[in-house]
Amino acid sequence: MPPTKKPIQDDSRAPGKTVPPAPVLLFGEVLFDGFPDGRRVLGGAPFNVAWGLQGFGRAPLLVSAVGEDADGRTVRDRMTAWGLRTDGVQTNARHATGEVQIELKGGEPRYDICMPRAWDVIGDDGFAAAEILYHGLLALRNEVSRQTLEAIRGRSSGAVRFFDINLRPPYDSRERLLAWMQGADWLKLNLDELAVVRGEAAIPFAHCEAPLERLRSEHDIGTVLLTAGAEGLLIHGDYGHGRCSPAPPVLHLVDTVGAGDSISAVAIDGILRGVPAQTIVETAGRFASKICGLNGAVSEDKEFYRHG
Repeated sequence: MPPTKKPIQDDSRAPGKTVPPAPVLLFGEVLFDGFPDGRRVLGGAPFNVAWGLQGFGRAPLLVSAVGEDADGRTVRDRMTAWGLRTDGVQTNARHATGEVQIELKGGEPRYDICMPRAWDVIGDDGFAAAEILYHGLLALRNEVSRQTLEAIRGRSSGAVRFFDINLRPPYDSRERLLAWMQGADWLKLNLDELAVVRGEAAIPFAHCEAPLERLRSEHDIGTVLLTAGAEGLLIHGDYGHGRCSPAPPVLHLVDTVGAGDSISAVAIDGILRGVPAQTIVETAGRFASKICGLNGAVSEDKEFYRHG
């Protein structure tokens, strides 16, 4: 599909090389979330999920890019301190590290995502996934990163593809969404996104399984993970069926940034361990309620993850 605008050009990547596949590969944005009170919190959905998986004892590979700047150095330092691999994170001399300005209304985030940034031009370094390939839609807004993910997907044919759509207007081209949704082994979305994808009015959580089944049938999707905020979450599809409703209470709400990413991390960990769908949704619901008590989406306390 031709890009809607002239693509941002990658400036320094060497020809791709073949490297051993990673058990879990996460592709996409790493960035700093800027809050109205002046706080800047490291995040981005793939980064948040990778951080959570590392906390659960996995060794995920994040494939992304940062700028040749102070923020880029901070990203690498934080990843190293947490034990995350950094060999998948490129440094781009022409584009800055990612940044998002967040506005909170009623505890819910709204995003102003700066462009262009380093993760728009992730080059192909030959990485592949052996068991799980995770990605979203946002990092596909530029052709360079899109082509790299296509190459990674081609080398990862034996891996489960987990597509966490994370719609972020205006970077949520419907044509691109439908193309990447097709054939996903797992599709994660929230209740509002389900209505957008289906082109329907609001869909009640209590009656969402029929629309989910139509979505699976029409787009050859294996399993859907649906989140609905305080109403709960569910898994529906080939993997099995599980429902947690209502969601576990949040004792001390700070913000909901990263709650959905924490659910993805728990789900991927559960898939790798073969945990039943009902156990996954119950565990994910409890863990997401803890995340809502944090500033941002991650904790540097290893005990926080051991008791997730």
